[in-house]
Amino acid sequence: MFQNEQAHFARLADAFDLTVSESQRTGNLEQFVREMDLAGVELCVVPERKNLGGENGGMFPLVSRYPGRFMVFPYIDPMDGESALEEIDRFRAVWDIRGVSAEPTFQPRPYRFDDPVAYPMYEKLQRENLVLFVSYSAKLLPVVDPDTVRQLGALLQRFPELKIVVGHGGWPWHLEVMAMAFNSPNIYIVPDMYGLTGAGSQDYIKAANTLMKGQMLFGTAYPILNIVDAAGFYETCGIKESVMPDFFYNNAAKLLKL
Repeated sequence: MFQNEQAHFARLADAFDLTVSESQRTGNLEQFVREMDLAGVELCVVPERKNLGGENGGMFPLVSRYPGRFMVFPYIDPMDGESALEEIDRFRAVWDIRGVSAEPTFQPRPYRFDDPVAYPMYEKLQRENLVLFVSYSAKLLPVVDPDTVRQLGALLQRFPELKIVVGHGGWPWHLEVMAMAFNSPNIYIVPDMYGLTGAGSQDYIKAANTLMKGQMLFGTAYPILNIVDAAGFYETCGIKESVMPDFFYNNAAKLLKL
């Protein structure tokens, strides 16, 4: 991403009135950790993704190199069948795994959220109390399809105890995702770049202050956004002072059992 997406970083920074950070420009890991410190970010959750290549589990060295600063959610592809479940066990035998990452609509072999092929993975995560992180927005769909939000709801109905974090806030179907979260304490929402200045962004701020105050999580979608600018935005965007500890820390700490 650092090598190939510089024009994309610049376009999004302009769209959201942010800047491109030095670590975005250079891909320098030490600089990124310094930017975490500047942003006041104590722990960075890293959901891996399959569509960009690289070896699954390749981000775990971050955990060893910077103890206490990174938590990796390995990417699990239920299209791999039984080996996908074995991969979860293999990672857990070595690393402290609190959840896994999945991108049903944005991987080499896409699948529906409610595809039965994924049921064994969902069942295992629910049984073992592991979090499912899904990246979900219209930008991650090969074809914009509003039925995907119904699929996500069907998944939740079938696995009501499964804890699901919706990265990219489910935009532009964020109101429907919020409705699911209002009905279920096990849905969490990360608005990241969609909570900044675009259409519907204020919906996330209002929800963080009211209905979703226990289920909204701070995130930046780095390296898409500058982590320092994003943190600064959310500190001044209108989230109530009384809610900030939950948005920035408490909700995630409870979810991740910190």
